[in-house]
Amino acid sequence: MAKALGLKVMALYVVDASEYEGIHHHSIRESARTGFRERGLRSLERLKKYASEKGVEVDTVLREGKPYQEITSLADEGDIIFISSHGASGFTKMFIGSTTDKVLKYAKCTVAVVKGVP
Repeated sequence: MAKALGLKVMALYVVDASEYEGIHHHSIRESARTGFRERGLRSLERLKKYASEKGVEVDTVLREGKPYQEITSLADEGDIIFISSHGASGFTKMFIGSTTDKVLKYAKCTVAVVKGVP
């Protein structure tokens, strides 16, 4: 769609800081943080390569924080956020929350939810 419509694409990977903030030992916390950041950078590079093969230019951004806040903070009113749904529902969703639901609630632009892999 981006190629056909000539859209500018940004791929965002958010390292959820809550995944390592609770670790008390400094060196272990920093090691976990570094690992999550490296995984994010690898994911963004794979996506950028894939998009390039399809003739689409993608700007990549890596951020840390609460995913829904980082996602919605980057979007302007005229943008479209494409976000996957990983299928969490019922009991699990009640406890872990849903980034997709929060993005739908707080985004000031159009949000398109695409079926993700659980």
